[in-house]
Amino acid sequence: MGTPTRFTYGLATVAKGKPLGDYPLPDPFHTSSDSGLDVFTYSNDFVDLGNTASRTITGGAAFALADGLNGIGVLTPVSATAASVYRTAASFQFIAGNKFWFLHRIKASAIAGAMVLNFGMSKVSGGTIATTDRLYFTKPASSTSLNLVSVVNNVSTTLLTGITTVAADTYLDVGFYYDGTDLQVFVSDNMIARVSGVTIGSASTTISNALMSPFFGLTPVATETVTIDYAIIAEETTR
Repeated sequence: MGTPTRFTYGLATVAKGKPLGDYPLPDPFHTSSDSGLDVFTYSNDFVDLGNTASRTITGGAAFALADGLNGIGVLTPVSATAASVYRTAASFQFIAGNKFWFLHRIKASAIAGAMVLNFGMSKVSGGTIATTDRLYFTKPASSTSLNLVSVVNNVSTTLLTGITTVAADTYLDVGFYYDGTDLQVFVSDNMIARVSGVTIGSASTTISNALMSPFFGLTPVATETVTIDYAIIAEETTR
């Protein structure tokens, strides 16, 4: 690591004359000069579980912190029972023209046979996760290929196949960036594909406009586990 640049008076992201104009740190909510445009962010490095009431775990599984460099969380299912972890209240929504960021570093302990790994964004309503509207990465059963799938109003479309190869007990560093028009997909910080001209709506579109939450989960053959190192989800929003 090189020598850091030193901003001894701080680093502001708000114009002079605004309420936080002389605040010596970046405004955590307003990061643009565009009036009313905010950035809403959820991030977790899994060094603590925080408010457990904000998270739901399905399938009778356990989700807990574990020993590991930089902090990790481990989802342990009941044998051969599908399990998932998701934010209980839906806070994110894809909006045409507004940027959206998603990144996970995640791995499965084993991938053989019918084991399925899923992670991404999913509709949540009244605290219950739904499969009717999603944008998510998936390793299907009997495959080592990671694909990107969009579900809009119960209509599922595979947007990309063979994004990367999934290996047992090996981290995937995978995410996407919606720039307001196109959807860019990244593996280990490298853009590997682009879905152009994305449309957003409740039907016959590329991505659902349902309120969503981040989720990850698996359908195990036995008791394979999912380990998550970090997660970041953010979007531009007007408020």
